[in-house]
This record gives sequence, C-alpha cells and structure tokens, in this order.
Amino acid sequence: MSTVLGAVSIGSYVFAIVRSFVLVGDVPFRFGAAGFLTLIYSIVGAVLALYSFKLKDTFRLFPTIGLVLNVLAIVAAGFILWIPD
Repeated sequence: MSTVLGAVSIGSYVFAIVRSFVLVGDVPFRFGAAGFLTLIYSIVGAVLALYSFKLKDTFRLFPTIGLVLNVLAIVAAGFILWIPD
C-alpha cells in the first residue's frame, strides 16, 4: 500500500507541476488542495512503509520502494512550499 500511495503522490506532483507550467502559473485553488492531500498521502505511506519493516514475514522490496517514493514526495512538497516568489 505504501508503494501505491508513493506512486500516486509522485504522479500527482508531476501532473500539478506540468499543468502549472502549461497554465503559465495561473493555477486554480484545487491544485493547492491536491498538493496538500498528496502530502497527507505521502506521510501515511511513509508510516505504513516504516510499520511494514517491523513485520517478520514481509518481502522488503515494496516497503523500500514505497518509503523512497514517499520521502521523495515529502521532499517535493517541502521544495514547493519553500520556493521563493
């Protein structure tokens, strides 16, 4: 589940950034709301990935991919929030 949430988060950020460039910065409010929801998805996905590392019978590839994708999405959210005007 963390891998799916990470992929959805990264995909949402890529879509929002590309669409923002297409609209030349005149983006609607819903892009900001989608970015906020994506941040929440990323945090939940990272927590799920960390939790799945504690389980004994777990194939470690997918939690690792999920954790990497979610951390990248959280970093992207932080970068978007701190970009100067």
